[in-house]
Amino acid sequence: MILYAIPFISAAIGWFTNYVAIKMLFHPREEKDFGLVKFHGIFPKRKPVLAERLGRIVANDLLSPQILKDRIDNDNNRTKLKTAIMLQVDDYLKTKFKESNKMFAMFLNDKVIEQLKERLAIMLDDLVPQVMLQISNKVEEIDIEKLVHDRVINFSNEKLENLLMSVIKKELKFIELAGAILGFIIGVIQVGIVFAGNAIQ
Repeated sequence: MILYAIPFISAAIGWFTNYVAIKMLFHPREEKDFGLVKFHGIFPKRKPVLAERLGRIVANDLLSPQILKDRIDNDNNRTKLKTAIMLQVDDYLKTKFKESNKMFAMFLNDKVIEQLKERLAIMLDDLVPQVMLQISNKVEEIDIEKLVHDRVINFSNEKLENLLMSVIKKELKFIELAGAILGFIIGVIQVGIVFAGNAIQ
């Protein structure tokens, strides 16, 4: 009977060793000194390196200043900004301005409003690109690499664990399960070897 339990024991051992290995990625969160041996979770210990590399990856490949600049200053956003301004001006002239300036309201008919809007539209054709360019140029001054680095460094070890687990939790669970399956298979092979040896005798 003990022989038949070997695959299950091996499966439990395979699962447990992988479980412990995964736990050691994050724990202990603070370094534990046991004299000759020191224990510290891999990710908490390597957080400065992780922060540095993550900052570099984000700044160079994922969210570079040039990418942000292109996302901000483009024809589509320029058109949206101009349209939004025109709508606000139209609403202001037709409602709030007339309500607060009763004397001028009698001269501000639809034709005059349209003339004002036409002149404003011409002015915005020059102004909007300048504004968008100034905003996008300010983005280039942001040190994204340092920003990401500092954010990660300031994460508590618990928050860092929760952040990484939210991304790789399923994969880590699969590794635990794979350890159990592999352990079970090894156990079955061991039992098979024993039976084969008994048969030869």
